[in-house]
Amino acid sequence: MKKILLIVTGIIIFISIPVVVFFFGQQQEIRSKATPATTLSIQPNTISVRVGETVVCQILINTGENKVASAKVSLLFDQTKFEALSITNGTLAPRILTQGTVGSGTATITVAAQSTAKPITGQGEIAVVRLKAIGGSPTPVAVQFTSDTSVYGIGENPVNVLISNQPGLITITGGETGITSTMPSATPIPTPLPTSKADTPQSLYSQPASSSALTISVHTEATRSGIPLVQGTASPGATVTIVIYSKTPQTSVVTADTKGNWEMTPPKALSSGTYTVVVTALNPTTGTTETSSTTFSLGGGIGGLSTEEGLETATGDALPESGSTETTLVLLFAGCILVAFGAFSLTKQYV
Repeated sequence: MKKILLIVTGIIIFISIPVVVFFFGQQQEIRSKATPATTLSIQPNTISVRVGETVVCQILINTGENKVASAKVSLLFDQTKFEALSITNGTLAPRILTQGTVGSGTATITVAAQSTAKPITGQGEIAVVRLKAIGGSPTPVAVQFTSDTSVYGIGENPVNVLISNQPGLITITGGETGITSTMPSATPIPTPLPTSKADTPQSLYSQPASSSALTISVHTEATRSGIPLVQGTASPGATVTIVIYSKTPQTSVVTADTKGNWEMTPPKALSSGTYTVVVTALNPTTGTTETSSTTFSLGGGIGGLSTEEGLETATGDALPESGSTETTLVLLFAGCILVAFGAFSLTKQYV
């Protein structure tokens, strides 16, 4: 009888450990989405230069609690006072989704994190713009963000997590100061992008872009195969870059037809989970870019999280709302001790 009780005790302990570990894993799945908290600023925010000098402005990001996948930076300034020389990515955003373009009073670039496994977090430089002063100004000239500047968080709802931006003010001394111009207005705080529809196995997710030309639709009828159809509209002949964010982002480049229609399917099948799609369209006529994004889901997935290729959404990225490793381990060992003590007491009764 004693041997049988010892064997039973061992079996109980052996079973209790994985059970507790399982509940620990389930507890860690209970997570919260971080609210939009990302800000952008231009540094130096106040500076004085002379006509003919080149000023290098850093575009700085502070992500707060957000984990950022990509950002579209679009700047506006007085074309009679500055000539844009270049705009490129910064140290905190190692990937370029859309090459930087400069025009008369504008500069735009779309940058991204290395991957969703290594998102942009904290504070740092995501872009650098070089401007040449070409006209004097008795008052500071603003270099500001346009209303389509957006920052895309990983698995956030809304997708656009940018809450505010801060312009740079540059005084230009020397040269002619009698020339006046009217700056186009820019909205300092962008409107968050719309979010996706509810998860249904055969649903169509549509995301209107900031401009009427760019739209995205994701057809998820192919849930079983894991190859959804991503399509939309852009300017006719536009170069469209589509990035499906997963643990290993998949990027495709297509060209819109003469009517502005485009479509693609991911090169690799996707497992069940929630994904973010970021689309950037380069207009071949004007050289301007448009960016939009949406989210969609495939299959069931645990908490909307893909097991292999799925995007690590806010349900899998944010910090746990409750529970901790230390608490769970204490409960685990306490449970094992109680089971062993109970079995030992039974053994004494029968011996």
